[in-house]
Amino acid sequence: MKNLTPVKILYIRVMKYTIETFGTPCHYQFSNIEDIKVNDIEYGEMDYHELEETFLSDNCSLENEKISIDDGIQFEIHNSNGKILDFSSNDIEQSEDGGDCFTPEPEYNDEYENCLGSIQYFKGGGPIFELETDDEIKIENFTYSCMILELDDGEITLMNNLYYNNKKLENTDFGTSQGSYRFVKIWKQDGDVVEINV
Repeated sequence: MKNLTPVKILYIRVMKYTIETFGTPCHYQFSNIEDIKVNDIEYGEMDYHELEETFLSDNCSLENEKISIDDGIQFEIHNSNGKILDFSSNDIEQSEDGGDCFTPEPEYNDEYENCLGSIQYFKGGGPIFELETDDEIKIENFTYSCMILELDDGEITLMNNLYYNNKKLENTDFGTSQGSYRFVKIWKQDGDVVEINV
């Protein structure tokens, strides 16, 4: 009878973590509008609520909510027992992949005749991510990519994606925040910029 060699079975325990972000979330909406509608807005024939209902509510060509890199992001990592780690966006590197850029100025973006844009800032919780790994969590393994909004008066830099070991993490939820500041503009085909009172 042959001697049987015992077989060792290794169990790899995969841990699940939740990553919460805090800082300045930014909700942005952009919509293409015709010259005649710009005139209606400029001459007061359309108030802001009508403008929002017509061009922004469910009618945007681009809409999203991301958290500001410019103001810094705080990260908290939780497991089933509570918070185990925290760090800031200054502690991690920017990824070379996954970035994006948008300008609302028709002079540089031929998809727009005129561009109506609404940008609203909040304070508090931002995107929430899920991470599953069997490794020990290390801050240096996190990276992020940027979404840059190139406006007439400067750039807004937001976190586009969060990565762990170069793998994009799923954004599963959004934290609680309160509105703090909003501005609405029309970037016109002729290069003029109209600011809307809201």
